[in-house]
Amino acid sequence: MLSVIDLIEAGTLSVQQAAWLAVRIFDGASFLVGARPGGAGKTTVMGALLGLLPDKTSAHLAKPGTGWRESRTGDCIVAYEVSAGSYEAYIWGGDLRLFCRCGRSGRRIVSNLHADTIEEAEDQIVKENGVERRDFLSFDIFLPIRVRSRLKRIERRVDSIYVVEDERWLMATPDAGPREQKCQGFFESCLLEGVKRIEEVRERWVRLATDL
Repeated sequence: MLSVIDLIEAGTLSVQQAAWLAVRIFDGASFLVGARPGGAGKTTVMGALLGLLPDKTSAHLAKPGTGWRESRTGDCIVAYEVSAGSYEAYIWGGDLRLFCRCGRSGRRIVSNLHADTIEEAEDQIVKENGVERRDFLSFDIFLPIRVRSRLKRIERRVDSIYVVEDERWLMATPDAGPREQKCQGFFESCLLEGVKRIEEVRERWVRLATDL
């Protein structure tokens, strides 16, 4: 599994974006990653960002037998994909409606789906699955991945980040307050020292985040 440092090196995220996301994910934000084509890296980005959760966060896969329906405030529930597919931790229909309600009642919810825009994501989640819009808005952040072919290379990049404010989706402007600057310094030091294995990045992140 790739780390946030791998994503920065690949150009999928900038250091500034990663630092902004790190603060918000640490503070409890739920997030949704989107890209219409398969192979865009949705699950990779989602997994890397989960490495920024606070230490000792209880995480549950949205599948039978994990206790996710009985999760508590502050827990994190992860669905591998919003889809009708019959794969592990894919979520649709009634389970998706409950999943989104959990997000509104103090749990972190994290998933991805085949959608390039907020409108496409809302069509799938709200219109196709009957999720209440206020529950859909329990996702605090939407990260669309753009896939481009450039100089015979495939580029995967998060060009823009969207956040919910006053029950509307707005394009975020990643700022650089003291906490973001601290996270940016953390990522830059990992890059400089060649630290990018997700286990090692996680270990260092947990130490840093005790004083975030």
